[in-house]
Amino acid sequence: MHNLFNYLSSTESNLMNEKNHQVTHRRNFINALISAGAAIGLSTVTATVNAASIKTTPEESNEAEKWMAQIKGKHKMVFDWTKHNNGAIVNWALTLMNTYNSMGISDKDLSVVIVMRYAGTPTGFADHIWEKYSFGKKLDLKDPATGEFTLINPYAKCKTAEENCIERFIKRGGMVCICNESIKAMSEGYAAKMELKKEDVYKEFISNLVPGIQPVPAGIWALNRSQELGCTFCFGG
Repeated sequence: MHNLFNYLSSTESNLMNEKNHQVTHRRNFINALISAGAAIGLSTVTATVNAASIKTTPEESNEAEKWMAQIKGKHKMVFDWTKHNNGAIVNWALTLMNTYNSMGISDKDLSVVIVMRYAGTPTGFADHIWEKYSFGKKLDLKDPATGEFTLINPYAKCKTAEENCIERFIKRGGMVCICNESIKAMSEGYAAKMELKKEDVYKEFISNLVPGIQPVPAGIWALNRSQELGCTFCFGG
């Protein structure tokens, strides 16, 4: 079965093919998150993720529930961001908001949620992490200005007044959360490969999120809770 690290080292074409594969066993899924991706030098990783090794505290769970409680708009939708998909999810979310605005409905009456998880997890990290861990190369994303693999998160900040980005979405009241299970799994994988403490890698990841992004216990939990709170669902790729 393909895995998160293979996702990060694949071309967009390979990522599109992956959506046809079903993950049927949670243990296999978590093990896959740290299994080798030759292009990023993790082919020798043999450690197995212990999902409880970096625990979600009761305080963190309560914080996530309080964050979810903000879903109170008249119109609600949650977008499932499982791979970068060239940032299309942010465009779709802002298009939804703009469409309602054109119908006379303000942003304050909307609850639009984006859940970053699985291979979409890197889209939530700040530029420092993108450069250090070469996410541009792993995702085959190049800087149009240089033709080189991007060293920054291209979806975090808007470069022009017309461009859509995570920053603009959040400023307008959009809600963005990121899967803590994926962050923990990535932390264990990189720690094993680089001979670092997984707690230190996790702390670095969690401390370098795009401003305004809320960690949640698991992305699938966030999808469940948001729909329980009335959101309709949109698969964002």
